[in-house]
Amino acid sequence: MDARDSDRYKALTRRALVMGGLKISLFAVLAGRMYFLQVIDGQQYQMLADRNRINIRLLAPPRGIIRDRFGIELATNRQNLRVVLIPEQADDVTATLDGLAKLVPLTDFNRSRLLKEIKRTRGYIPVSVAENLNWDQFSSVNINMPDLSGVQPDIGETRHYPFGSTLAHCIGYVAQVPEGYPDTDPLLQLPGFRIGKSGLEKTYDAQLRGRAGTAQVEVDAFGRSIRELSRQDGDLGAELVTTLDMELQRYTAERLGEESAASLTVDVQTGEILALVSNPSFDPISSMSAQRPRNMPAICATITIRW
Repeated sequence: MDARDSDRYKALTRRALVMGGLKISLFAVLAGRMYFLQVIDGQQYQMLADRNRINIRLLAPPRGIIRDRFGIELATNRQNLRVVLIPEQADDVTATLDGLAKLVPLTDFNRSRLLKEIKRTRGYIPVSVAENLNWDQFSSVNINMPDLSGVQPDIGETRHYPFGSTLAHCIGYVAQVPEGYPDTDPLLQLPGFRIGKSGLEKTYDAQLRGRAGTAQVEVDAFGRSIRELSRQDGDLGAELVTTLDMELQRYTAERLGEESAASLTVDVQTGEILALVSNPSFDPISSMSAQRPRNMPAICATITIRW
């Protein structure tokens, strides 16, 4: 090998070493950066990724039970067969409502209310269409689901008043949260959530609501639910034990009959209210959306709260 070839060979060797050194340095920088991101800051970025992928959603807790002095249930919860509509999954909301109207009770007023609610809520949030369905109606919706895009049958809970109008003025009733309601409780933002509107239901609404549960739901980039990852049910609301005597309340109501009158029975030694009846009364279930009668008392009995 002559001197010229030797110099050329040495030059190529130096270049190869320099290029190799640069490659090794670049690889070391990339490896160090990957180690920094995946190991040192890995937990932080995992939390940020989970926030984009997983939503924490509130679950409405069962409302607390109201009893008389002997433990008889005056207001409780029962299974609610209902139908909800997810607007963004419906090809044509109007056509879907037309199809549902043939299977479940859907008045013009409810239809108008639904259309307004759909316009002001996000498309992936379920909107309650019909509640308290019987088994035949619920089954019909399930059978016709292929023709009702966006419709989902659902099983929840609703308030139940075993003694109806006999205790309506005392217990009161619950209804959906009105717009602009001055309360910051996040539970009120849940679709279909109900609050006390009169009587004991209203006076002790905060205690009866209970504590919300949570569910971890995997969502896509648009916020739509893909699957539920975990669930923690909420705590039942406080149990209210009143001083009312249901048998005495029922007897008083029978004696008043159809008369427009009111009767108050009090224990003279303790001051506890044993019975309070006011006529005319109303059905608390069918009157959940009605206005409160003017002669309805806000509270009817001295009660204790049992947690």
